[in-house]
Amino acid sequence: MLLDRYEKEELFWLKSLFGATSREGVQAFRGEFVVLEGELKATAGKRTPPKALIKQAVMLADAEQLLMVAGSFESVDELPAFVTRFSADLAADCIPVFYIDNLAENCQVEIEGHRYVLIQFRQGMVWNELTEACYVEKQDLKGMSGEDKVVVLYDAIKDFKPSFPTRTLDEVLTTKTDVKREVWGAV
Repeated sequence: MLLDRYEKEELFWLKSLFGATSREGVQAFRGEFVVLEGELKATAGKRTPPKALIKQAVMLADAEQLLMVAGSFESVDELPAFVTRFSADLAADCIPVFYIDNLAENCQVEIEGHRYVLIQFRQGMVWNELTEACYVEKQDLKGMSGEDKVVVLYDAIKDFKPSFPTRTLDEVLTTKTDVKREVWGAV
């Protein structure tokens, strides 16, 4: 399974959900997903923290392909690293949805034959934003395993067709802002 391979490659930085769904041959993951590893410190035998992460990642995959990918990037500069490393793993109908802190405007980008939906992200949780955008209600998920909740979102996201303008990746990268994500919590 593809997600098992990612786990062996230590790409799950933080795992809040990982396992088989009730759909045959399909696995789900939620957590923090490594796009670019940190440098290997030979003396300690460990890596430094990742250089790029998909935070609050929501992923669904079969044995060979990513069926759904969503999550948050701190910077739009991390998107090309994802494309370089994982575009070959995307299913033909997979439309990655990324919430990005320093994105100038919501848009869609065509990269290597795949449409990516990019959304400004200043506060909130990716899961909540996705379920709201795809009209998935809490009662639709009641009594399901965490893995099967991802399947429900996957089925709903197929109908997600935002009317955001289409931009080139170069336009998106050159118009990024200096905005940082709003952080909540104890001081």
